[in-house]
Amino acid sequence: MILQAALFIAGLTVASGSICCPPKQFNAFQYVTIVNSTTTLRALYHIVYDGLKQRYLISGDRLNNYLGTTKVIYDYQKMLGYSIGSVARTCTTFPLHGHFEDQENICVPSGAVSLGPYFYGYNRNKLASATYTYNSTTTDGRHQSIEAIVSQDDCVPLVSTTISTDSAGVNSLYVLGYNDFYPGIKDASVLDIPTYCRF
Repeated sequence: MILQAALFIAGLTVASGSICCPPKQFNAFQYVTIVNSTTTLRALYHIVYDGLKQRYLISGDRLNNYLGTTKVIYDYQKMLGYSIGSVARTCTTFPLHGHFEDQENICVPSGAVSLGPYFYGYNRNKLASATYTYNSTTTDGRHQSIEAIVSQDDCVPLVSTTISTDSAGVNSLYVLGYNDFYPGIKDASVLDIPTYCRF
């Protein structure tokens, strides 16, 4: 779910047939809300995303304990996931299924409809953004209606991406927001697998 171009210029990637794409590497805090007929889930995670090496790290939990000591690394080149307890020095591995969700899959497509420019903040500190709406179909055939708010200059996802999904009469709402978004990876060592995980 989370978030998944050869051209990378000043933090902006552009894929063929797209208005813009998010950076191939980033750090961010990600707030997730999922609502359907049976469940409401809210969570805050810290994300380190490395699209160049097809891996990402998630730390946090449904109780918003995003500074906890447990992290999960998904490494699609090895097709392995690692659940790591850094204080207790514990590690559990698990197989990954499917394929890496590259950022090109969540670019704003060229057919998206612009809902107009928006600004966050005011005066000299305001941030220019743009909102787009478009439809998509998941790999398992579900229809999605997507509204994405991105920064105007570099396509960084802002405030929220809202995805409504309809499948056989069962509707769900998925809201994804970002905070403290940093293009690039501040400290790549957080993605290193500790020696006690190498069985």
